[in-house]
Amino acid sequence: MGYQTTIEKQGLWTIFDIKGDAGAVAQRISSLGLSLPATANTKTAKGGQHLCWVGANHWILLAPGDEEGQLNDSLAPNDAGLDCRIVLVSDAYTIFTVTGNQADDILAIASPLDTRRTIFGDDGATYTELFGIRALVLRRPDGYIVAIERSYADMITKYFDKVSTGRR
Repeated sequence: MGYQTTIEKQGLWTIFDIKGDAGAVAQRISSLGLSLPATANTKTAKGGQHLCWVGANHWILLAPGDEEGQLNDSLAPNDAGLDCRIVLVSDAYTIFTVTGNQADDILAIASPLDTRRTIFGDDGATYTELFGIRALVLRRPDGYIVAIERSYADMITKYFDKVSTGRR
């Protein structure tokens, strides 16, 4: 059985792992024009940048790959003057987009995450499992953005292909 879904492996995205006190993090990201999400497991977004609140004092910033240098300069991850840790982790992840009329069905097969909009809203962003592998999942208007550890990219690609096409 095939699904009305498009699953695409993306090029390199810019990804920062941010940990620390919310006040220090808010100060550090203030130049980006992003605010901290108000609720855990949600995101704020602006101009292609997504700031995800994924745990206690833990955020993930995703942005287009060509913004890495500018964001690195703005966030100043090596400035010890603010009480938060910012680490560039772009090369550790592979990004997929899952879009289309049946994107929810694909995620329901791949993950235990309840993706109903009443549970995982338009601003949803959380870590879950994808085919048993830890994954960051963000809702987008037409589906999802999924980030997984790069070493699992080939395996996840094959699993997505099997699920979306029904071919074994």
